[in-house]
Amino acid sequence: MPRCMEIVNEELQRNLNKVILVKLRNGSEIRGGVLIGYDQHLNLLLTDTEEINQRSGVKSSLMIIRGDTILFISPSIL
Repeated sequence: MPRCMEIVNEELQRNLNKVILVKLRNGSEIRGGVLIGYDQHLNLLLTDTEEINQRSGVKSSLMIIRGDTILFISPSIL
């Protein structure tokens, strides 16, 4: 596995069961989501999320985000 993927895997593993912020390529943000799983394609499984886009905010209890739609992932600072 390339070193950059090892680093990404370590960071995601460190943030399992913690709140993260995800910014998507379409400009939406996923806030307040707890990372409960991911795979080698960076598909994410989040719970207790709120999607914020230019028009509205939508709350969801469970969300799957395709890895190819993600711009960045950040630990949430509370």
